[in-house]
Amino acid sequence: MKLFDWFRSRTASHLKIGKLGEKAAVRLYKKRNAVILARNWRNSNAHDGMGELDIVLMDGETLVFAEVKTRSKLDEYLPGANLSDSQKKRIRRGAQAYIKKHRIPESIPIRFDMAEVIHDGSKLLDISLHEKYMTFSTKLNPTNYDN
Repeated sequence: MKLFDWFRSRTASHLKIGKLGEKAAVRLYKKRNAVILARNWRNSNAHDGMGELDIVLMDGETLVFAEVKTRSKLDEYLPGANLSDSQKKRIRRGAQAYIKKHRIPESIPIRFDMAEVIHDGSKLLDISLHEKYMTFSTKLNPTNYDN
């Protein structure tokens, strides 16, 4: 197998596992009566590598930005251990862009969650939701979080 073919097959497998993890997280949020507003949301005006928001939802009166991290097997590190500082910055910028684009009122509380998923490609092995996983001191609205 050529190196390019090997890399392409690994990337395709990685993306498939990620999508399965996102679907599992959406199902879990829906079971909790959350309303999904967007999946894989990107700011169409972004030219700075903002990245995407995995899931945007309303949990009661709270606007939630959920990052989903998925692994195909459980090892010594949980999936969320892969979330770097630069990824957190992109999530924050993405949330700010979403709030601005959709004219979210400042009175709406905001929360950042992490969904950690273990999915082997054929079945869901484990899922954990961590509310208020990420916090930011940058003012997104009057609900300030420290970090």
